[in-house]
Amino acid sequence: MKRILFVEDDELVARIYEQKLRETGFEVFLAADGLEAVNQLPEIRPDLVVLDILLPKLGGVDVLRSIRQNPQLKATPVIVLSNAFLNEAGQQLVALGVEEMLLKAEVSPAQLIESIRKVFTRTDIPAEPAPNLESPRPGESKTEFFSRRESAAEFSQRIRRDFYDQIPVISETLNTSLKNFLEATDSFDRSSKLATLMRKVGFLTHMTGMAGCHRIAQLSSVLEALLMELQEKAANINESTLQTTSATIGLLIECLARADQADEQCLSPTTILVVDDDAVSNRALFLALSRYRLNATFVLDPFVALQRLRQNSYDIVLLDINLPGMDGINMCEQMRNLPRHQHTPVIFITSYLEFEPRARSILRGGDDLITKPILPIELTVKVISNSLKRRMMLSNPPR
Repeated sequence: MKRILFVEDDELVARIYEQKLRETGFEVFLAADGLEAVNQLPEIRPDLVVLDILLPKLGGVDVLRSIRQNPQLKATPVIVLSNAFLNEAGQQLVALGVEEMLLKAEVSPAQLIESIRKVFTRTDIPAEPAPNLESPRPGESKTEFFSRRESAAEFSQRIRRDFYDQIPVISETLNTSLKNFLEATDSFDRSSKLATLMRKVGFLTHMTGMAGCHRIAQLSSVLEALLMELQEKAANINESTLQTTSATIGLLIECLARADQADEQCLSPTTILVVDDDAVSNRALFLALSRYRLNATFVLDPFVALQRLRQNSYDIVLLDINLPGMDGINMCEQMRNLPRHQHTPVIFITSYLEFEPRARSILRGGDDLITKPILPIELTVKVISNSLKRRMMLSNPPR
């Protein structure tokens, strides 16, 4: 029986995967954080490790590094449950050597089991044959027997049903965790509350992915990446990132209230118009957007931008407030007179010092704002959030 160490800090998610792995014939060990995993590895000597990239105490990259540096463990196959928006961490994992990287927002236990079998085949470690599902095992109760016979479709339906039942509690927990984070009184307390909020959002990413709620899973996943950035670099916690976090939690809760509606696999907007006369800022925006595979058209002049808007449809407009000849607020007001862009989301770009006074400007036709210097993952959160709100509005237009 092949031994698998499953490293995941959320107990419910870990138990769901543990059950399915055991039903398939694997011996499963659980570790609730990175430090526990590192301590268990020499004793367990697993045939394979399933590793969440975002872990408390010791992150997934550090756990993998520990494995690769240990002569007795360095050849152990590792499958990572990753976040699509953690590019830097993803690159580190690839450099250290992983067999598979599966997105938490999309993976299911069945997909993970299939990946494990492929890894064992490639590494010449024979996977255990699937257990006989036609008759009970010795000492197995009827309940356990019928649970083991659950098909992948039945499992998905059960997870989705259970997830729907938990939505009120999940929403309340997110609200409470956000409130505690925002009200933290010192840096240590804030770090602790941020870690809790990040775990709650990570749980939501896992559950919405398994339940097939792909829009919510993507939004939750990108917020999880932002929270990780704030956890690692406390200097990035400011009025802008706090506002972004609060707004995104609010949107997630709104989405949870309509989770039973039709879903889409992809949220990323296909067309983004950036209006900014600052070449340095444009370069930073280009790097931030391309880092997460978001393509944009850049225009320096607001009058040229309005002409583009008359001729083309865009999913998102990023608009600098300080523009030559016409400020961004006036340009936004003119844009709202164009039939195809009456409701296109506008994200104002402003300086950090102007954040508070400029925050009121979104009441004059804009939807959101972000400060310079721009944090790439925060911008990605805002783009995906506003794209989602636009899609929600188009699918349920006001009456």
